[in-house]
Amino acid sequence: MSFQVQSETLIDHSSLWGGHASDAASAHATIEPAIGKGEDFGYLAGLNQVADHYDTWSTAMGQALTDAERCFTYLEAVLRSTAHDYDESDATSALGMPVLDEMI
Repeated sequence: MSFQVQSETLIDHSSLWGGHASDAASAHATIEPAIGKGEDFGYLAGLNQVADHYDTWSTAMGQALTDAERCFTYLEAVLRSTAHDYDESDATSALGMPVLDEMI
């Protein structure tokens, strides 16, 4: 039994995940100045725990975007590495499993 890997398709898809990583990084950069700034809502927000809930939520959103960027970057690297490994076109482009494992 044999099969042919569509390495160009893998590379195309890796670029897609790289774009998602950039989008996640951009979204994080946009919200980062407001993360944990619940006290900016004022005294009444502090009394009613709005500030605390905002801080919890904004911190979680920041972490989710950071995690998304890391995962998307990993997917990009794995797909690109797999394509190059199958093609054996550029041995230096195929990341070894130890390098990929460190990304997760």
